[in-house]
Amino acid sequence: MNAYQLIMKIQRKMQSDPAFSARLNNILNQLNSVPGLQQEVMKIAQIEDERKRQKAMDHLPEQVKHLVNELLTLINN
Repeated sequence: MNAYQLIMKIQRKMQSDPAFSARLNNILNQLNSVPGLQQEVMKIAQIEDERKRQKAMDHLPEQVKHLVNELLTLINN
Protein backbone atom coordinates (compact mmCIF):
# COMPACT_ATOMS: atom_id res chain seq x y z
CA MET A 1 0.00 0.00 0.00
CA ASN A 2 1.47 3.33 -1.00
CA ALA A 3 1.13 6.55 1.01
CA TYR A 4 -1.86 7.78 -1.02
CA GLN A 5 -3.78 4.52 -0.51
CA LEU A 6 -3.00 4.61 3.21
CA ILE A 7 -4.28 8.18 3.54
CA MET A 8 -7.46 7.37 1.61
CA LYS A 9 -8.11 4.30 3.77
CA ILE A 10 -7.70 6.35 6.95
CA GLN A 11 -9.93 9.14 5.65
CA ARG A 12 -12.72 6.69 4.79
CA LYS A 13 -12.55 5.11 8.24
CA MET A 14 -12.49 8.49 9.97
CA GLN A 15 -15.60 9.64 8.11
CA SER A 16 -17.56 6.47 8.81
CA ASP A 17 -16.48 5.67 12.40
CA PRO A 18 -16.29 8.38 15.11
CA ALA A 19 -14.70 5.95 17.61
CA PHE A 20 -11.93 5.18 15.11
CA SER A 21 -11.42 8.90 14.53
CA ALA A 22 -11.16 9.68 18.26
CA ARG A 23 -8.76 6.79 18.89
CA LEU A 24 -6.61 7.70 15.89
CA ASN A 25 -6.41 11.35 16.97
CA ASN A 26 -5.37 10.31 20.48
CA ILE A 27 -2.58 8.07 19.15
CA LEU A 28 -1.38 10.75 16.73
CA ASN A 29 -1.29 13.42 19.45
CA GLN A 30 0.93 11.15 21.55
CA LEU A 31 3.18 10.37 18.60
CA ASN A 32 3.44 14.02 17.59
CA SER A 33 4.94 14.82 20.97
CA VAL A 34 8.08 12.90 19.89
CA PRO A 35 10.24 15.02 17.51
CA GLY A 36 10.85 13.53 14.03
CA LEU A 37 8.81 10.45 14.76
CA GLN A 38 5.83 11.10 12.50
CA GLN A 39 7.81 10.51 9.32
CA GLU A 40 9.32 7.31 10.67
CA VAL A 41 5.91 5.95 11.68
CA MET A 42 4.49 6.62 8.22
CA LYS A 43 7.39 4.70 6.69
CA ILE A 44 6.81 1.75 9.05
CA ALA A 45 3.05 1.75 8.38
CA GLN A 46 3.75 1.32 4.66
CA ILE A 47 6.03 -1.70 5.08
CA GLU A 48 4.09 -4.79 4.03
CA ASP A 49 6.74 -7.38 4.91
CA GLU A 50 6.15 -8.22 8.58
CA ARG A 51 9.82 -9.04 9.25
CA LYS A 52 11.02 -5.75 7.80
CA ARG A 53 8.32 -3.87 9.70
CA GLN A 54 9.33 -5.53 12.97
CA LYS A 55 13.01 -4.79 12.35
CA ALA A 56 12.21 -1.09 11.78
CA MET A 57 10.08 -1.02 14.93
CA ASP A 58 12.84 -2.59 17.03
CA HIS A 59 14.77 0.67 16.76
CA LEU A 60 11.97 2.73 18.33
CA PRO A 61 11.57 3.55 22.07
CA GLU A 62 9.22 1.21 24.01
CA GLN A 63 6.38 3.75 24.38
CA VAL A 64 6.56 4.50 20.67
CA LYS A 65 6.54 0.78 19.81
CA HIS A 66 3.33 0.36 21.76
CA LEU A 67 1.70 3.35 20.03
CA VAL A 68 2.81 2.20 16.57
CA ASN A 69 1.43 -1.30 17.19
CA GLU A 70 -1.84 0.25 18.33
CA LEU A 71 -1.89 2.45 15.22
CA LEU A 72 -1.22 -0.46 12.86
CA THR A 73 -3.90 -2.57 14.53
CA LEU A 74 -6.37 0.29 14.28
CA ILE A 75 -5.65 0.93 10.60
CA ASN A 76 -5.60 -2.71 9.54
CA ASN A 77 -8.88 -3.72 11.24
